[in-house]
Amino acid sequence: MQFGAAVGALLVGVESHGVIYEPPARSSFGLNLLSPSCRGGSCLWFNQGCTIGCNKTTGDSGHADNVPDCTEAEGRLEPTIKFEDKHLRTYATGEIYRVWDWVKYHPWRYPGTAPVDDPCGVAGGWITKGAKYAGTEAPPGVMQGSRGSEFPYNQSSSAKTEWVIGSEQEVAWSMNANHGGGYQYRLCPRNQPATEACFQANPLKFVGKKQWIQFGDGMDPNNRTEIDAVEIGGDKVRPENAVWRRNPVPACNSPVSGGSQSWRRAKHRHDIAYIFSMQCEGPTFKPAYEGRYGFGGAACSSEFPERRCTPQEYFEQDFDFGIVDKIEVPDVPAGDYVLSFRWDCEQTDQVWNSCADVTIKKPEDGPPTKPFSSSNTCDFCCPEKQLACSNCSQCLHEFTGACAYCWNPLPGYNPDYAPTITCLGHEAADGGAPYWRSGMEVGVGWSPGCPKCWADANSCKPFLRQAQEPTSVTV
Repeated sequence: MQFGAAVGALLVGVESHGVIYEPPARSSFGLNLLSPSCRGGSCLWFNQGCTIGCNKTTGDSGHADNVPDCTEAEGRLEPTIKFEDKHLRTYATGEIYRVWDWVKYHPWRYPGTAPVDDPCGVAGGWITKGAKYAGTEAPPGVMQGSRGSEFPYNQSSSAKTEWVIGSEQEVAWSMNANHGGGYQYRLCPRNQPATEACFQANPLKFVGKKQWIQFGDGMDPNNRTEIDAVEIGGDKVRPENAVWRRNPVPACNSPVSGGSQSWRRAKHRHDIAYIFSMQCEGPTFKPAYEGRYGFGGAACSSEFPERRCTPQEYFEQDFDFGIVDKIEVPDVPAGDYVLSFRWDCEQTDQVWNSCADVTIKKPEDGPPTKPFSSSNTCDFCCPEKQLACSNCSQCLHEFTGACAYCWNPLPGYNPDYAPTITCLGHEAADGGAPYWRSGMEVGVGWSPGCPKCWADANSCKPFLRQAQEPTSVTV
């Protein structure tokens, strides 16, 4: 096996990666399954084939090499985060990589300059499935290549997020595969096209120099630990003078893979993953929270070798926590906004994007909503939303013909370590969604609780916005 092919093999099947979950990502469709790191499949929206400075993405599936996706003549830039900037680096930091800096042109090395197709993410990362390493397929019930910016506004009445001008608010994200790098939050008025240019014009400011690792599936503000944030800004990022924060959770200090294969060491001593990845013998940098490092639950989605994790093995890999930051709500016109989370990776040539929806109002119009409230809604089932299970309301007692779709596994990514999703057939006793979290047995399947939603006359009423639409914004 050639060396380039070998290192590529170490990233085989690295799927499900990172997402904003506070406020709830619109691509989570109101579902809590796989919280917090991939709620409702929301971690499967990203852009790939992203080299700093290039004018377009290529769909390249995260090659582990130093070959950029465009030439200097086509716009490629040189890194502003240099090899020796170890306090900002997250992958391939050892001196052995100085002569083979294979992450040199990946997005985090010049934050904000890598191109994206959609600032809210692309389902599966590209219009076709990615290669076996570092690529993936779309979430269950979503067409491959769908654009996140075109999905429905998710301010349902039961999961609404309201911020007050001038206030400090908390945002949070989590990851299922630790690709290192760093991130930023941005705004765009909802009555303007949700383009990367609009979001880059409106970066949000972080408050203070602290952030938090929060447990309880990332949702318990009473179970968090404060850590120091590592930041970069000025002329080293785009937009200039904005601030980005480094991902505070280190991956494993394993060559190339970051630990994505290391859990197999005791079982598969003769495969290429063992030879190159070895055991996860420590973090790439000192963890801000003792003992919290690694690749994450996506290590269990690898198809090489031909064996996947048991529920217990997935539980041991899974990140059951979120990364919480405080941001300043700018002085902007009251109205509805789209909030974009952008995570620029260092391990792969990928940018992970997801969007949430917020209403910003004046102080005299009342207090903000409380963060980390339950976001389990009926959106996935409601006819008004036109999502994966919206057409199943007439199929409660019909199993054939067009209704067969409602009882069969939804097309798209269904990992073995989580329950298979069907629109109907696997509800809890009350007709709602059953409880499942990592570590539990997979069982026979999982359904979003449509019968309970349809029985409640108020559950699927569309949210009617009362806020004034903003016309422009300056942050």
